[in-house]
Amino acid sequence: MSDEVLHSRLGSLVDGYAPASPEALASHAVEGVVPSAVVAPGSVESLAATVQMASELGFAVIPRGGGTKIDFGHPPSRADIVVSLERLNRIVAHEPADQTATVEAGITMAGLQAGLGKRGQYLPLDPPHGDAGTLGGALATNASGVLRTAFGTARDLVIGARVVQADGTVVRSGGQVVKNVAGYDLNKMYIGSLGTLGILAEVNLKLQPLPAAGRLLIGTMAEIGEAAECAFRVMDSEVMPSFLEVASPATRSLLTGEAAGLGAGSGADGSGVRTDGVGAGSRSYSGGDGGIRDNQDFAVVAGMIGTDETVDWQAGECERIFRDSGAAAVMTVDGDGYRRVLDGMRAFPGGGLLPQGMGPGVTCRAGVTPDGVEALFRLADEGCRRLSIGCGLLSHFASGHVAFVFYRDGTFPESDYDGLASLFETLRNASEEQGVFVVEHAPAALKERVGVWGSTRGNRHIMEMLKKRFDPKGTLNPGRFVDGI
Repeated sequence: MSDEVLHSRLGSLVDGYAPASPEALASHAVEGVVPSAVVAPGSVESLAATVQMASELGFAVIPRGGGTKIDFGHPPSRADIVVSLERLNRIVAHEPADQTATVEAGITMAGLQAGLGKRGQYLPLDPPHGDAGTLGGALATNASGVLRTAFGTARDLVIGARVVQADGTVVRSGGQVVKNVAGYDLNKMYIGSLGTLGILAEVNLKLQPLPAAGRLLIGTMAEIGEAAECAFRVMDSEVMPSFLEVASPATRSLLTGEAAGLGAGSGADGSGVRTDGVGAGSRSYSGGDGGIRDNQDFAVVAGMIGTDETVDWQAGECERIFRDSGAAAVMTVDGDGYRRVLDGMRAFPGGGLLPQGMGPGVTCRAGVTPDGVEALFRLADEGCRRLSIGCGLLSHFASGHVAFVFYRDGTFPESDYDGLASLFETLRNASEEQGVFVVEHAPAALKERVGVWGSTRGNRHIMEMLKKRFDPKGTLNPGRFVDGI
């Protein structure tokens, strides 16, 4: 079918559609694959009609939100129509008494939180790219952040959805109240499927009240083993932090320095920072990081949110555990400083949190058990020293999630690819004993060499069966998921 006929059909289905310029089409390319059309339906019905037309005529559809995760996965085998959900951006309903909301998937995370915050609630999901990224993109990639420790991931927060299937049929899964699932919970299947099984158009969410107070403690340790042991002590205590992170030296330095704007004094300037050097080798605090050694110390970060009384008690207990664990320094952060550090952790690794002049970085993530985190930190450090490249790591420790960013001065040349491939193979082998290792953002040539998803461990036939059942023509995001599904 000619482009003229395609544009004519899209014009009859989507209000306000006009063919995109070559420059606009190029800006919507997916891993170098340029689409023939870009369309932004203004309703779920228009979206469904567009997908139905594409399915009937054999066009491939690439769903798009804010574009922050568009290079996630393999390059598509085809990309005829990029369907942007940018106009599906409404909070359809908000029921504060039930702590639920129904929202369209094209809303940005920042817009969603601002809208819910007007009535004293929020969605406890904080993926990277929170300002520009959309809810739909976060759900399609199953992205999450530090709050997963207390509230889980998207699969724990979505209670219902309207989904546009590959043939244009609109179906519902789940409902609008928290306890409503009978039979298979299809929401969990759609989340994390990269838009290959259906397009999440509208979702029902489980919310939380905005916390009255927030505070975090940063304890620094000379060795990753000490940091991991400290984190385990927190997990084994009566304290229930809302997040519990372990950071490598480079990440710790960025979080407490450049990214957060800390280190300007003892907190009297309004930064909300108080630092106490503890332990025999600590130094006094005098405008720097106290007992923290620049780019040498690891950090354990414990965050508490809730009532003032709860936060005070948990912070006191965490500080005691940090001191008993031999922390070189303990930094207490609240107020504006708390928000800056929290934003820095949420930005990691894909939000540009790199040393000045470095990048763009290659980012990966691993999912293991908490007792596997230390080994990944050590292997990454050894590999980066061998390759003379930089790396930053941040672990959502209680869930065993580890995010990596590898960087150097400028873009990685192809001469580095063999070394990176060897390092990723080492990390993948260590991760897959317990979980997964995924290359998230990297040059297409590097992803092709190292693979994105890793081993399916005998589960490929299940994924293929689901794809054939839900998208037999390969209309949605073809080739992008595991093993090119």
